[in-house]
Formats: sequence, structure tokens, C-alpha cells
Amino acid sequence: MSYTKAKVSLQKARDIEQSSASVMLAAKRALAAETSKIEEDRRLTPEGKYEAKQEAKKRHAIEFLQKSHTMRQEYVANVKKAIREAEKVIYTPPRKPDATKLGRFEDAFKTLKTELMFATSQRSAYDKLRAFTDKVDDPYLANRVREDFAELTTKILAIPGDGNFVKGVGAASVTTSARTELGGLYEGLLKPFESDDLKGARDVLETAQMLAEAPRVHRSVAVNDAARDSFGAEYARHINDTDAFFAENPEHAPAPFVDTESERVVQTSEDLTWIYKEEA
Repeated sequence: MSYTKAKVSLQKARDIEQSSASVMLAAKRALAAETSKIEEDRRLTPEGKYEAKQEAKKRHAIEFLQKSHTMRQEYVANVKKAIREAEKVIYTPPRKPDATKLGRFEDAFKTLKTELMFATSQRSAYDKLRAFTDKVDDPYLANRVREDFAELTTKILAIPGDGNFVKGVGAASVTTSARTELGGLYEGLLKPFESDDLKGARDVLETAQMLAEAPRVHRSVAVNDAARDSFGAEYARHINDTDAFFAENPEHAPAPFVDTESERVVQTSEDLTWIYKEEA
């Protein structure tokens, strides 16, 4: 399974972030242009110019917040989609091998478990397990070993011994703990089968989850400063918290963003249920 959808959705979210400065610049220029016209209007008294400028500032501030609100909703939708699509790749179980191969594996696995019961040392038991896992050539079978690894580890650690392995000989020898070696074996079981798509999906998931914890469209200090200079602190403090602003000023709230590519809302007889429509 490809992680392309996850990567594309994450990039869309990043693109929205990167558009923050240009959106702020456009709003700043629009306000400056209107303010300049007001200042040049000879029909207005000084008081009239002041009131007109304040009204313009308010109007442009609300328009900027409306734009930011929609951007944030689209941003969050894409971050959630990136997480969803990445998890599909990561958590889709590997395909089961044919019955003959699976049957041979299960027989060999049972034999290994029996042999571990009669092993005379922790090191010999570990070597048997390592030799077995080295022959595993299928991700489904590697998962099967992982599923029973706690049982295997318990058997090995229950064998008399001091819990340490000596690797190498003479001056080059190194002593490691049995638990450390078994842990490394467990962690390495699936590594030979990790595809570029799986690795990419994990990278996307890590980044998307980080963004989901603090979904802010306007991250730049410069943009925040520009908003404060242009619109005043009253409006600037809401550029990354537009929900709060429109909760207090519902008459200015923009229409909700609808992700037409992935989300549909359907009315059932009992309640409203969100369903996600897979892209073709």
C-alpha cells in the first residue's frame, strides 16, 4: 500500500502554513490602500477620517480572521487525513502466505518452543531462537514470532543463568544482558520487511501528529507582529484562535469548510454520522 495520499495531504497542510505570509501581506496592502484613500478624501473632516479608518481596520481584520478560519479548517482536515492515510499503511497487516508455507512455519515454531523447554543455558536457547528468526523470510511470519515473543522470552529467562551473554573472545569480548539481546532481536524482526512506503508513512504520521497537537496556520512571529500592527491587539490575538473570535461574534462567522475530496455528512434516522469516502 502506498503512502502517497498521506504525503499529499501533509503537503497540502504545509502549503497552507507557507501561504500565511502572503495572505497577511495581501491583507496589509488592502488595508493600507483603503486607508490612503480615506486620508486623501478632502470631503472628510479629521474626525470623519479617523472613524472611517477605524471602520476599515475592523472590516479588514474580520475579513482576515474569516480567511484564517477557513485556512485553519482546511489545514486541520488535511492533517487528519494525513494521519488517517498513514495509519492505513502502517497498520495494514501483511498478507498471509500460502497454506503450505504457513503450515511448515507453524510446525517449526512448535518444535522451537519445545526445544527451548529443554535448553541447558540461556545462551544456547537464545542462539536457537536467533537461528530460527534468521530463516524467517515473510513479514506475516515475522509478526507471528512477535506475537509469541513474550512467551519465548519468559522461557529463555527462566533457564538457569546469570542473565548475561559474552560476545566475542579474549580482549574483544563484550558482556551484554540477555534482556538487551532479546529486545534487540524483537525490534529487528520486521526491519528486513520495511518498505519505503512504510518508512515514509511513519515519517508522515510523526509529523502530522506533531502538527495536530498545535494546529496553527500563522506560526511566524513576523506575521503575528504584522497582524497586531495592522489590526490592533484585539484582533491579532485571535489569528490562531479564530474559533473563540467567531464564538463571540457569530454574525461574522464564515461558512464551514467542507472537504469535498474526503468527507461527507449523512443524516441517519438516529443521528449524524461522519463517514470518510475513500479516494478512487
